[in-house]
Amino acid sequence: MTFLKKAAVNRRHILGGIGAGIGLAAARGTVASAQAEMGFTHGVASGDPLEDRVILWTRVVPKAGIASNIAVDYQVATDAGFTNIVSQGQTRTGPKKDFTVKVDAQGLKADTRYFYRFLAEGNTSPTGRTRTLPGHGAQHARMAVISCSNYPQGFFNVYKELAGRDVDMILHLGDYIYEYADGVYSNDAAVAHGRTVRPKHELVAIDDYRTRYALYRADPDLQTAHAAHPFICVWDDHEIANNTWKGGAENHNEGEGSFEDRKAAAVQAYHEWLPIRENGHGLDKINRTFDIGGLASLIMLDTRLCGRDKQLDYATDLPMTTIPFDFSDEDNPKAVLDAQALKALPEAAVKHIPVPFDMRGEKPVPMTDYAEVKAVDPKNLPKGFSYLPDVEKFRHDILGAEDRTILGTEQETWLVEEFQRSSAAGVPWQILGQQLLIGRVGIPMLTDEDIDFENSKFISRERFDAIRMLGSMGMPLNLDFWDGYPACRDRVYASIRDNANNAVFLSGDTHNAWCFELTDKDGDNIAVEFATPSVSSPGMEAYIPADPERVREETMKASPELTYFNSKDRGWLELDITPESMSSTWHYVSTVLSHDYSVTKGPTLVTRAGSHTVTMAA
Repeated sequence: MTFLKKAAVNRRHILGGIGAGIGLAAARGTVASAQAEMGFTHGVASGDPLEDRVILWTRVVPKAGIASNIAVDYQVATDAGFTNIVSQGQTRTGPKKDFTVKVDAQGLKADTRYFYRFLAEGNTSPTGRTRTLPGHGAQHARMAVISCSNYPQGFFNVYKELAGRDVDMILHLGDYIYEYADGVYSNDAAVAHGRTVRPKHELVAIDDYRTRYALYRADPDLQTAHAAHPFICVWDDHEIANNTWKGGAENHNEGEGSFEDRKAAAVQAYHEWLPIRENGHGLDKINRTFDIGGLASLIMLDTRLCGRDKQLDYATDLPMTTIPFDFSDEDNPKAVLDAQALKALPEAAVKHIPVPFDMRGEKPVPMTDYAEVKAVDPKNLPKGFSYLPDVEKFRHDILGAEDRTILGTEQETWLVEEFQRSSAAGVPWQILGQQLLIGRVGIPMLTDEDIDFENSKFISRERFDAIRMLGSMGMPLNLDFWDGYPACRDRVYASIRDNANNAVFLSGDTHNAWCFELTDKDGDNIAVEFATPSVSSPGMEAYIPADPERVREETMKASPELTYFNSKDRGWLELDITPESMSSTWHYVSTVLSHDYSVTKGPTLVTRAGSHTVTMAA
């Protein structure tokens, strides 16, 4: 998710097939500074740990060139010197996999730290560390949670910090890469430090996505984090295109070809370049569950690709308020403002027409002269007149449509089954790793004096007036969130109430830090939500040019479930889990525009089993 609207799309440069020549493979193996074009070009990584196995990843370019397949050995040991190797084997890679290597190293012991490496053509990869999940009876687990790592927005200082943290795993909740062309969604200060993207054009074809992943994975701070901890990942939208849904994306148009082809290319590259286990149900099915030793069920959802209905947009989907006109005399239609008179008319004679309202008095007054209504220019209304949105119709009939879903029917059913399975096994915590805020977020009612319109790149006074009007009517801030799918959210909450023990949602996407005490439609506490800030992508401070404290105050006033909000800092959160409680601590880096930075520890909020609320840690 970004608030950025896509610029006009020019002709795309789409690279050819997989065997495009040695130059392309070398380009994916290098960074702006020197890095070997052959051998292990992108470090090592591990992911999707289970009690007895873990996915190991690397990339190796053979000496013979990109037309050649290559044999690769892997080793897993209990020590960094590899004197006690406990799992080993051989696999092959080649151009069809972009020379990426993934193996499922098995035969491991639960809750154990391991070292691993790869060997090929006389070369040895860097050594990585990983850890298996605990076995049944676990009493403690720690995980870091991150999202939204945008290369041209700044340095990956957060990844650097995560490498040294004492955690069992890292959850990446999406936007691992961004698909935009060079200069479209970047920070000038970061670009001045060389943070520019390859390829230069927007990602559309398989080699585009591969090249962008290679750029990100060449970053030394990202490599360090991957080598230190196992990752559990899900995609959000930018791994494909901004504001993706099951049938398209805001950042995709007909000039870019088939969306299904683009999605297939993006999904293939994602699986090639990330240490994720393929589940046998198709590469586009990424929802899966991890059992953390009977302590927690980590349920990873896909709120983007597999079933999401298209997002609603206030600009195009919000209906305008209408008044009825009697067309019995088609040459002289009359406005009907009396309810009893309206009932007396034949249904076929009545048409409901959007009309401007005179806003100069205490109450809006509709324009009732049909000839005047027909003659008015919607873009140049008389002074003091405005069309009024029919918020109630939108809220109940469009936004609130019962069949709208962010998960898809199949995944909704699967989620119910996962809750039931976890609860029946006596697991205290059901943790939902997913992309979008599920807590209700209202529109901050800032004043004109709060906003620096002259220095704003994203919001004009006119646009903010429209947003503020929606806020006064209680409408949500962003329809890309779960707020755009309230019926689906109600179904999930009902399932939690009926089937789960203690549900905790983990969310990314917004680039800011949040905590919610979630309530169902009856107002009962049902779960809590912890949301992580971004690795480098700009947050609300970039889109609303106002004092962050005022933004925080007004956002919290408009969002009754919201208990904590940081609108301005990049960072991560860490979860500390025991059978009795789960705590979330936020950590922030002072800047992503320099390698010279400091880290600040934010608050720790605790939810206790059975409470579905949070308290501030002492």
